[in-house]
Amino acid sequence: MQQLLNMKLLRHIQIFSICSILIFWSNCGSGAVDPIEDNIEKTPSDLTILDLDEDGIIDEADSCDTTPPGALVDASGCRIINEYNSNYYLVWQDEFSGEGAVDSNKWHHQTIPPNNGTWWNGEKQHYTDRINNSYVSDGVLIIKAIKEDFEVDGSTQNYTSARLNSKFSLKYGRIDVRAKLPRSAGTWPAIWTLGTNINEIGNYFGSTYGDVGWPSCGEIDIMEQNGWDKTELIGHFHWGHTSTGEYASYGKSTLIEDAMDEFHVYSLEWTEGQLRVLLDNNVFLAMNNTASIPYDNPHYILLNIAMGGNLGGVIETDFSSDSMQVDYVRVYGID
Repeated sequence: MQQLLNMKLLRHIQIFSICSILIFWSNCGSGAVDPIEDNIEKTPSDLTILDLDEDGIIDEADSCDTTPPGALVDASGCRIINEYNSNYYLVWQDEFSGEGAVDSNKWHHQTIPPNNGTWWNGEKQHYTDRINNSYVSDGVLIIKAIKEDFEVDGSTQNYTSARLNSKFSLKYGRIDVRAKLPRSAGTWPAIWTLGTNINEIGNYFGSTYGDVGWPSCGEIDIMEQNGWDKTELIGHFHWGHTSTGEYASYGKSTLIEDAMDEFHVYSLEWTEGQLRVLLDNNVFLAMNNTASIPYDNPHYILLNIAMGGNLGGVIETDFSSDSMQVDYVRVYGID
């Protein structure tokens, strides 16, 4: 029996070594790749007798530390560390590979206007789930605002766009979104989060995790772009005091010259003690997380372009369409 086990072990090691050589050879000359996207293990490994710790990886190749529950792993079964901060490991991601419709396993289209047939903040669009307004092309998510009349439940607006809710939520961790922003005056793109306990109509989580109003649910604006000064980006926290429910907020802006021409990484780091908003890994907004501030429940991610409204301002008269492009959304747990 021991001799048979040794033979099986040797055969598995030989197969693993040959496969490693073939994988290395096939990648030679392929050019630069995204190290995170390239290393994500897409399917579980089909291994049995040599996977003694039942983590899906041959033990001879499993040299990493204990992998936390829920972590995405690379081909060696090791968690994937955030490229900017090694305290964070990947737990959810959308690299927007392929072409066509947005992945409905990961994203929910929020389309029902919650404010008597309109959206909040004086916005001038309706959100749709049509592929015209949100789709994947060339490895990038496109959220597209279009000038067109569109009716929802008897309410007509002159613009359409898309508002995506992630079907994943997190409490504490890091969010990285790499995006390029629209150029047109009057567009109001945003990357943000809301508490899963919000009672807003049409959101993905409904009343599953509670039924509180805004701002008691908490809102984190990782990125909002000024509608008329496209060099100004805003990060903002909104909440209701946990005892009184009284509205409070804290925010800051930062300047960026090429947000419409180049991709940048917009991030949130959220711990039990602090929240930090970052642009290209540089902190421009930070706030302590205290008992009076309700950032102690899970949040989901929102991606959208609004038209006009409080921050979008006056929409340029010759507007026809414009887009926010998103290269990836990556969510990380924390040690």
